Amino acid sequence: MRRHSLYLVIMLVTLISVFTSGFTVIGHRGEYFSNQDGTVEHTYQAYDNALRDGADYLEIDLERTADGTLVVSHDPTTNRLTGVSSIISQIPWTTLQGLPLRNTTEHFHSLEEVFQRYQADPRAKFLIETRKTPDRLEQETALVALINAYGLQNRVYFQSFSSASLRRLMQLMPGVKTMLLTNSSQHITPQWLQQYADITSLGFYWPAVTGQAVNVLHQAKKQIYPWFDADEPSSNTTGENVIGVGADGVITNWTQQYRSLPTQQPTPAGSRFRVHNATFLYAGAGSHATATRKLGMNSTWQVHATITIAGTPWYEAAPNQWIPATAGLFLNSEQVNQVHSHHSIIQVTQKPAVIHSSPTADSPRQNRKLAVGTRWQSGLYLFDGTSVWYNVGRNQWIRQ
Repeated sequence: MRRHSLYLVIMLVTLISVFTSGFTVIGHRGEYFSNQDGTVEHTYQAYDNALRDGADYLEIDLERTADGTLVVSHDPTTNRLTGVSSIISQIPWTTLQGLPLRNTTEHFHSLEEVFQRYQADPRAKFLIETRKTPDRLEQETALVALINAYGLQNRVYFQSFSSASLRRLMQLMPGVKTMLLTNSSQHITPQWLQQYADITSLGFYWPAVTGQAVNVLHQAKKQIYPWFDADEPSSNTTGENVIGVGADGVITNWTQQYRSLPTQQPTPAGSRFRVHNATFLYAGAGSHATATRKLGMNSTWQVHATITIAGTPWYEAAPNQWIPATAGLFLNSEQVNQVHSHHSIIQVTQKPAVIHSSPTADSPRQNRKLAVGTRWQSGLYLFDGTSVWYNVGRNQWIRQ
């Protein structure tokens, strides 16, 4: 039996995440689900919902009124939330404040109002998105002044599609965490990573996230946070895939869902996985995993953790390197010398297989052997801590 403890020791070192604080949940515009369901984005109710359900950060979108007030709004216009067509940058704060939001008794909030409300609540931290309009940086100085005025320097994280805005914020607040937003992962190259070496993390549109991208970013000591369109699926499967791909957190409308989902769990020390079916080692687990290396038939891999996605367990052989359970057998080190039921097709590899009457090396042997390359149905197996025994007939066991 071949054993692997994984093929590149270097991979074990370079892929170990430097981020050990756990999975970070960021409430997207608070936690509003839908503007038609009575909870409107960027209202106190939406923020309160997110904090109640365990959000680590509240995502804040910024706009600037004609008189320079920083206000919380995703859209540059008021039409979607009020039915009144106005451009926020072209009206004063008093006018914007007077526009009633639909489906709520609240109005647009200024950033200062939000800081005033949540300053004394230590749960409230803010992921603040700045905008560049069109070639000018108009929000950054006033934003940092407000943060300093309310003593929130250790409770903010900045995100933007504009690297110029993030770098201006880093000048104003040295050491602050920053997230560059992007729609694609195709441009991740060594040159691109070097260009943004000073950025803390990347926010990727979820359809563009792959396990390979996650591992490349982690090797570069950067975090990755997927984000969604407003119609983010509410299924547990989506959340399981986000966690499984190896993301450091998520920007989501569904805070409570992520807080209730299981994350990866350690497997008993010494556990292994035996490959039966043609498969790959994957960067990440789940629907966004990336195949990285083909695994040989009957190869055995030490595994350290497991996670279940859409009902299928995956096993981790190295940091964020996974094997799906459908590829073979999980060999639990706490269940050695126990016969288990598992229907599979076994292929004899390396040398002819000796047939034993029971799954022990000193049990009686038959005169015939099973030829290399032949395939046999097996309904039972036993892991003795070193080898795997398969039952291929009445009182017929082979060791592979």
